[in-house]
Amino acid sequence: MATLSLIGILLVEDVVLRAAIVVAVASSAFTIFIVPNSIASSPRRVIGGHAVAGVAGAIFSSILFIPIVESAAETSRLPVDLMAALSVGVGMLAMAVTNTEHPPAAGTALGLVIVGWSWSAVLFIMSSAVILSLIRLVLRRRLINLL
Repeated sequence: MATLSLIGILLVEDVVLRAAIVVAVASSAFTIFIVPNSIASSPRRVIGGHAVAGVAGAIFSSILFIPIVESAAETSRLPVDLMAALSVGVGMLAMAVTNTEHPPAAGTALGLVIVGWSWSAVLFIMSSAVILSLIRLVLRRRLINLL
């Protein structure tokens, strides 16, 4: 079921996004279909976690466009790596504070910094989170924890 769900999501997406963003969605599918009764699989955590991590990713991605940081990033990978790491850490803290912890969403924050923030990436992530959550709700009675 997880594979079919991801195929459907990826078919809708007409531009293949880089691996970091797709991995975040694939990890959510794993969580939802392998441990559907886990608190991390609840729609609040899946959708909320990706939303909160998306905000963290957007903030740290935008820092890379500050002129001094942008010029430093042209000569060294360090600013991008630092912003990526900070986005994950701040995203995790924000998820904990808002009670929306969803471990795969850390990949959303990371991906939005590494790939670069874009509306298409955010739309892909959030629509995938909603679709996976809806599938879980519809199939809830048939899904069992496999771990």
